[in-house]
Amino acid sequence: MQRFILRDDNLESAFIALSKQLPAPIINNTMQIPVVMGSGIIKSIFLEEGLHMRYTRLRYYEDIEVIRLARQSDCEIIFALCFLLAPGPFKLTKPYIKPVVHPGYPNNVFLTSNNSRLSTRIPEGVLSHTIELLFSREWLYTHLSGMEDKIEAVTAVLGEEDLIAVLAETTQPADEHLLSEIEMEVHKPLFNLLTIRSRALTLLANIIDRLPGRDKASLPARESYYVQTIRLVEQRLVQSLQDMLPSQKQLAREFALSESTLKRHFKAIYGKTMYEYYLEKKMDLAKNLLQEKKISVSETAYRLGYEKVSAFIIIFKKYHKVLPGSLK
Repeated sequence: MQRFILRDDNLESAFIALSKQLPAPIINNTMQIPVVMGSGIIKSIFLEEGLHMRYTRLRYYEDIEVIRLARQSDCEIIFALCFLLAPGPFKLTKPYIKPVVHPGYPNNVFLTSNNSRLSTRIPEGVLSHTIELLFSREWLYTHLSGMEDKIEAVTAVLGEEDLIAVLAETTQPADEHLLSEIEMEVHKPLFNLLTIRSRALTLLANIIDRLPGRDKASLPARESYYVQTIRLVEQRLVQSLQDMLPSQKQLAREFALSESTLKRHFKAIYGKTMYEYYLEKKMDLAKNLLQEKKISVSETAYRLGYEKVSAFIIIFKKYHKVLPGSLK
């Protein structure tokens, strides 16, 4: 059995790694399988920032196992939505356990993330015919606005560390029509990227809309990924009390969230905006420094990152209803 070991550290890393392991050159974003190993092609198409598509149509002359390693801790979460255009007897597995899902009717659509170590086994001679959409979590929230609740139900499962999670669905006639249009476009010498991208966006919206809504009870009852992340954001705010509040854009980038998701979840968990929460903690610390530590008003202001003592006094009075000097 031939094995390929890949990892989606970014949207193109697995494609490049496979090219080196086959080995097969990448020409115009296309790999031709070496004739000694089989026949067929794999294409990688950049649709837009944060969204790629892989198209596969090939047969191997021996059994193949493609092992996808879990992402490294410093890499972003990447989701993969795979459509099986010719379902066969191959399966997704994880070492030492039984197969998670068996592709084929009624399930021929699978959504996974690079948080889990998975392997795909393709028997000798079986047609591997797929369209796979890869996208980042931030891209998902940015481009499928209005579907946040459904997206969160999916990402809460696929965003879990050390959780082997595969969400399975079935294509509908509308999906199959879109897939057919994408495949026809891909085979053109000069394909229309706009056509492929528009069909891909519609496919994603269709599947995400169906996945969590149809059987929410089947999703593991685990603490939401966002609760864990927002707790880390709160710790980051507390660590910044003696400095200036990081911008929402900076925090969103640091914790790999969209700004709207960051703001919404923080307020839902702590009941305040990030600025309100940060200011409350900052003014409580100021009160402690003045009363318990017996530090002067000016030194307290400078310790808390205020360049002007007068600005600190105004904010302190507004929050505590007394002048900071009266606490001495």
